[in-house]
Amino acid sequence: MELFVLVGCFVFLLIMGFPIAFNMILSSSMYLLVGGYPQLLVAQRMFEGMNGFSLLAVPFFVMTGQFMLKGHLLEALIDFVNAFIGHVKGALALVTIGTCLFMGSIVGLALAEVASLGSFLIPMMKKEKYTPAFSSAVMASASLLGPIMPPSVLMIIYCVSVGRTSIAGLFLAAIIPAFLIALAQMFTVYRIAVKRGYPNHERAPWPEKWKQFRRALPALFLPIIILGGIFGSIFTVTESSAIAAVYAFIITFVVYREGKLSDIPEILKETALTSGLVILLAGSATVTAWAIANEQVVYKVIGPLSNLPQWSFLLLINILLLINGMFMDDYASVVVLGPIIAPVAWKLGVDPLQIGAIICINLVIGLATPPFGITLFVTSPMAGVTVEQTFKEAIPMLAASIVVLFLVTFYPPLTLWLPRFFGY
Repeated sequence: MELFVLVGCFVFLLIMGFPIAFNMILSSSMYLLVGGYPQLLVAQRMFEGMNGFSLLAVPFFVMTGQFMLKGHLLEALIDFVNAFIGHVKGALALVTIGTCLFMGSIVGLALAEVASLGSFLIPMMKKEKYTPAFSSAVMASASLLGPIMPPSVLMIIYCVSVGRTSIAGLFLAAIIPAFLIALAQMFTVYRIAVKRGYPNHERAPWPEKWKQFRRALPALFLPIIILGGIFGSIFTVTESSAIAAVYAFIITFVVYREGKLSDIPEILKETALTSGLVILLAGSATVTAWAIANEQVVYKVIGPLSNLPQWSFLLLINILLLINGMFMDDYASVVVLGPIIAPVAWKLGVDPLQIGAIICINLVIGLATPPFGITLFVTSPMAGVTVEQTFKEAIPMLAASIVVLFLVTFYPPLTLWLPRFFGY
């Protein structure tokens, strides 16, 4: 009865468009009320969910992205990517995907990429005669690379919620899939560009390539600092986030001198709003996850699913997660569903790093699938088109991403080779 109330309230509030964090709090409160549990459990479980040491990395990584955006590193990254691939048909669309890949290693949030890059690149694509819907679709699809490339806030929350999974190891596991998704999207965009006759730019000479590389080097060096420090056992993920924030501050305010001291309050405000939302979602989802655990849903699921062949289970999980991503936020989903799916996968012999990568990539793709695909809703107004028009143009790029997802699912070396190389 209590589980029915929990699920029923959640679905009802979801259909009504209630904010997902407050949805989970209210649904869990109703569960506790019907079950005769004290309401104080909501506050206790939320505090436990938000009190993880690793979650300290979230505001630092968000702050890093804010510093880099304020330092106008976008233009440097765009010019760098354009210098190397701008001569190919559909150049600006390809540059958008390439820039999102590099930005993912700095920002780590899809919405941050959409908001920063979209307002800059979508008008540029429209100016070069790309259709508005296609421009919006490219941006919405490419922004998915942000939460996949390390440092990924989503992966941090997954590891904190599930346990038994190294954050650094999962970061490594995601690198090859992220590059493969970027290449798959680029190939798809190139085919469309050739068919429609979208323009390319002049081939840049090597002196120009070298110039743009040097200009973008401070931004490109940031992921080296973060990942090199983590994988070299110099500092932890949380420590690396603080170091990254300090580095980004120095680059923005000292090296490039693009930032002003008057910008700092706004940067801190945006950092607080973004990271606060993520951590609130993590806390509220923890309450729901406790309710699900209290109903022993995990054990009820493990029984039937543990009898499935591994490939059948993975196929089923991919389908269910892709559907879930259409309706539910990725951060909330990973906290609620991760602790249910991961133990079953482990029991079937799936490596913790592989199932972590599969879950996170699935949920990220859901960010660009209707009816609640958030990136579609952000890019469509920028391009002046409807969400339906954007999604129609995005289908080939999303299909390419899903093909890579299934390759990652059924060919473990794509996720496990790099972690094993570094000893994870």
